[in-house]
Order: sequence, then structure tokens, then C-alpha cells
Amino acid sequence: MADNVQDHGQLVFAHLNGVVRTAALYPATHPQALKARETLHGALTAYLAAHGTLTYRFLGDVLVANERILARESLVYRRLLEICQKERQIGSITFTDGVEPREMDVLVEALTQGVGESLSAWTAQKGLTHVLLEPPVQAEQQSVEVMARRAYYGSVDTLREIESTIRSSAPVAGEQIGTLRVFTSALLEQVLQIPDLVLRLASIKSYDEYTLYHSVNVAVISMGLGLVLDLPGPLLHEVAMAGMLHDLGKIAIPLEILRKPGPLSEEEWRIMRRHPLLGAEVLSRLSVANRLPMIVAFEHHMRFDRQGYPFLRDNWTQHPVSRLACVADVFDAMTSRRAYKKAIPSRNVCTYVREQAGLIFDPRLPRILDHMVERLRAAPGRGAPR
Repeated sequence: MADNVQDHGQLVFAHLNGVVRTAALYPATHPQALKARETLHGALTAYLAAHGTLTYRFLGDVLVANERILARESLVYRRLLEICQKERQIGSITFTDGVEPREMDVLVEALTQGVGESLSAWTAQKGLTHVLLEPPVQAEQQSVEVMARRAYYGSVDTLREIESTIRSSAPVAGEQIGTLRVFTSALLEQVLQIPDLVLRLASIKSYDEYTLYHSVNVAVISMGLGLVLDLPGPLLHEVAMAGMLHDLGKIAIPLEILRKPGPLSEEEWRIMRRHPLLGAEVLSRLSVANRLPMIVAFEHHMRFDRQGYPFLRDNWTQHPVSRLACVADVFDAMTSRRAYKKAIPSRNVCTYVREQAGLIFDPRLPRILDHMVERLRAAPGRGAPR
């Protein structure tokens, strides 16, 4: 039942986008424009009769329907999301049962012509009763955390789908990576509002699906490190995407090796050490992926002193984002419980990173990790892990 409800919410937004596109091509009285508005009103009325309300929120390039992220629609209707927020100053649209055809006409006017200087004054003048338009606002803390967790689990679900695709020897679709980008954007949007979400989200672990959860945690921890470094938003997003995809090559490693409850044999290690190259190969075949995730997938085990794997010539310089991902990778791995080891407290991990500065890690990064952990742990009333 829940899936049908969600499908209907997606369908209504598709009709809303269709009305806006039609309005740009035809006058309001044209049969095509009238038909588009009638279709939207019919779909919306049916949804509201069953569920009472429907709220669409626009968070950057992320579309949310009734507090659920619509990943595919965020990609498909990205231009409409941009128009609503940047050109019309509309951050959300709420429909309630009883919406009238006249109100659909007013909504189309708002989305195509604008609302002037005051959204509230404009909506009051137009007499909207069952359609509420609100400007972009910062969400309440509780709502931010709920949305962050939904984006987190949405990322895990998407990585699970990508894993299934790779294990079936099918090519990874550009839309799958695009969906992962949407969830990454949603995570980043929430973390920018409440930075100490980084440690709370990174404390989410799964013993059974370690690789998937670890990838999302590395993305989240990379966001936290990037915030301390004051990286600009677009770069921060790419750093997070690189974290999401850094272990993609492990999906091609046999499960009996990935899940072995004990130390690996030399032959098993030889196979495991192939995962950076395997991940880079998969990402190199994706036209929608930029080079950064491919580079990080290839280099994240290289070490600062180039004594890791894959082993390359002396004049190879590890990318700065690969060095960042290396710290995030080790931090999450060491603070996670596995079959053969206990979780290590974050303060002990920070000590280890300092001790390995100049060997495994860029010597500039231990201080950044310390700063991130101490600053986020010190946030009042957050209950971050020790």
C-alpha cells in the first residue's frame, strides 16, 4: 500500500511539471493547457481524498514528498526545483483536501509568472484556501535529522542496487549514480544545517552489510572533514560522492572473502588488494561520473608514503581528496565492530592517525580529524559517540 501511495505522489508531481511546461507553450485557454490542468486536478483530488494532505518540499536539488525523498524525480524535474526556489522564492507547496480548479490556475500563475515581493501577501490576495505556498526556510532540527537518516538509508539502498547490478555482470546505469547523487545532496543539505549530525550518522553500522554502510559513513565523515577545511559546497558534494563510491570495487570481490570471520590468507589478500583497480575500472566506464570518484577509488589505499596498494612509481602524487578519504576510511573501519575485532573508541583512532602521520596519512590531516571530532562531540545535548 505504501508503494502505491508513493507512486501517486510521484504521479501528481509529474502532472504538475507537465502543467508548467504546457503553460510555457500555450495560452491558458488553449485546449492543451486546459487538459493538462484538468489532469493535474484529477490526480491531486484522488490523492487528497485518500490521504488528506500532500506537501512537496524543495531542498536545493532534492525533492521531498510528505517527508520522503523522491530521488528519481529530483533528477528528472531538477529545472522546476531550481525555478521554484531561485526565481519564484517558493520552498514548499502543500495541498489539502478540497482543492479547487481555480486554485490550480493560481498555482500555475505563481510558478510561471512569479508572486511579486511578498509571497504571503500574494497568496492572501489570490484567496488560496487549499494550496499553501511557503518560501525556502531552514527546517527544524528534528525534521533535519529525520531527513538526514532517510537520505542515509536511501544511499544504502541505492548502493545495494548497484551491488546487485555489478554482481549480475550488468553495466551500472547512469541513473543509479544520479540517484546516489540526489541522496548525497540531501545528506549534505542536512549536515550543513546541523554539522554534528556527522558523528551521529557515522555511528550507524551494519554487521551484515558492512561494505554498504561503510561507504555511506566514509561519505559522511568526508563531509565533516570538508566542513573543517571550509571547502566550498560544490567541492564538498564531490568529496562526499567520492566517499560513497570509494569501495565500489569491493562489490566485485567474492563474498566469502569480504565476510570471512578472521584474518585473510595471502592469496585472499592478493584478491582483496585488487578492489581499488576494479572500482576505478567500473567508474571509468560511466560517462556521468567525473574523474574524482574514479581517482579516489583507485588511490584510497595508496598511503601518503606510497607504500600501500596499488604500488606505483615514485613520482605519482596522491590526490588530496584521496588522502581525505583515507582518513575517513580508517576512522570508520576502526570504530566499527567486525567478526574479528571490537570497535575502537574514536579518541583512540585519532591517536592512531596522529601516530601514522607522514606514513599512512597526510601530516596535515590528523589535526583536521581531531578538530572535527572534538568540535562535533562538544555540541550541546547531542550524545555523539565516544
